[in-house]
Amino acid sequence: MLSFLLLLTLAWSAPAPAQAASASAASSGLEPARLQALLQRFVDKLYLKAFRHLGDERDFDHGHVLYAPASRTPVAILYHTQELAQDEPAGSAFGYVDAGARNWIQWVDRDGIENADRYQRAEFPDSAFWRWFKEERVPILKSHHTIVDKMLDPARLGAETSDSQQLVFTRFECGAPPAPVPGNASIDIRLPTGERVCLSLSAT
Repeated sequence: MLSFLLLLTLAWSAPAPAQAASASAASSGLEPARLQALLQRFVDKLYLKAFRHLGDERDFDHGHVLYAPASRTPVAILYHTQELAQDEPAGSAFGYVDAGARNWIQWVDRDGIENADRYQRAEFPDSAFWRWFKEERVPILKSHHTIVDKMLDPARLGAETSDSQQLVFTRFECGAPPAPVPGNASIDIRLPTGERVCLSLSAT
């Protein structure tokens, strides 16, 4: 069962129903081949350090594309790993690898992957929404070691952090076609062990 935190994160990042119906992986501004190359670099660097199960919603199955201000040019991807680790027993297959290694920024046009912690806002805008977000949501997110896009400083990132698009990559058995969903695409990733992982891409 999805945890409260996952449902909360999806609710913040999901587009309106009309947008969701027409969304595809390509609509993120990242073509499947480019996303495959980016995700492969991330896996090469952080497999077994930040996650263990690629394409599984309990661990690592999505990222949030962040865009340049006033454009749809992708700047970075915010990944969340160990997604439901707080619901799992310590030391179990889906428990934490490292609670401090849950949130990652991968730059799209330069070869860099960084812990998202260093890009958190020092201050939030002064409005009713942001006061509510800081007082009611940030403590919950921090208790789960989660950094969502709105917690990132757009000036430091050079990206808009209140408007992102979620990309989901769901594992399926290689050699068997994924469930046919309009707009979906497929990519292959190789784990450092040599294992091939087949993923179906979708956007929300």
